[in-house]
Amino acid sequence: MKKKLIVSGCSFTDKNFQSLSAPDVDCSFPKWPELLAEKLNMDCINLGANGAGNNYIYSTLLEEITRTPKDEIGLVLAAWSQVHREDYETFVKLTPAKISHSDKFHKNMMWRNKRLGRNGDIFYWIKDTLRHYISLENLCKRYNLPYKQFQMISPFQGYLKGLAKTDYEIVQNLDTPNFEKNYKYDNVTDKDYMNCINLFLEYEKLIDTKNFIGYPPSKGFGGHTIEDKTLFYKNGDNRNDLIISKYDFHPNGKGHEKIAEFIYDRLG
Repeated sequence: MKKKLIVSGCSFTDKNFQSLSAPDVDCSFPKWPELLAEKLNMDCINLGANGAGNNYIYSTLLEEITRTPKDEIGLVLAAWSQVHREDYETFVKLTPAKISHSDKFHKNMMWRNKRLGRNGDIFYWIKDTLRHYISLENLCKRYNLPYKQFQMISPFQGYLKGLAKTDYEIVQNLDTPNFEKNYKYDNVTDKDYMNCINLFLEYEKLIDTKNFIGYPPSKGFGGHTIEDKTLFYKNGDNRNDLIISKYDFHPNGKGHEKIAEFIYDRLG
C-alpha cells in the first residue's frame, strides 16, 4: 500500500482550480501536489481550496491527520496563504455538492472564505499564522510524521502595498475609467513592514526552520515564498510562460511542474 501525501493550501494548490478571468483556459492539468505525489510514489490527498486562508489550511490538515491511521501517512505539507484571509464554517440544510469548500468529514458543513474584512489588524493576523505554524509542527511531531511547511504566496507584503483586486475584478473593469486596481489602507505606516518582519524573526526561535522551506518568508531577510522562487524572475517580474494569463498569475501546467520540482528538491 502506498503512503499518503496530505496537502492543504489555497488556489495555488486547489486541484479543481478554474480561472475566473480566463475561463477559456483549460485548467484540468495536474496540480503540484499530484505531481509531487507521483515523484514520491505516494497517494495524494489534496485539500487545497480556492480563496482559502490559513485557518482553513490548518483545520483541514488537523482533521485529515487525526482521522487517518498514522502508519498510512508518508508526508504532510502546509502551503500557507495570506494572513488577512478569514475562514469559517456554516451549517447547510441541504448536503452541498462535492466541491473544494465542502467539509470532507461533516457533509452539512460548508467552508466560507473572506478575502478582506477580518477582525483585528495585520500584526494579529501574522501572530495567528505563526501560531498555526507552531501548532502544525507540534501536531506532526506528536505522531512522528514527516512534514514540511512553507508560504506558497507572500503572507502580508501585498496587504501593506495595497492589496491588488482580484484578476476577475481587474478584467471586468478594463474599460472602466479611473478604476483603482488596488485597495488602499489609511492606517499603514512606513514602519509597518519592519514591525511585521520582526514578528517572524521573533518567532524563528520557536519554529523548527529545518522543516520550514524559506523561513522567514521574505526575500530581504534571507527567506522566500515558493511563488518567489518558481513563478518570478529574480527582478520580481512574473514569468509569463508559467502563469495562466496576462491577468491571472496562478501557475499554469508548466508552473505547477516547476513548483513540484522545487519542493521535491527540498524535502531531504
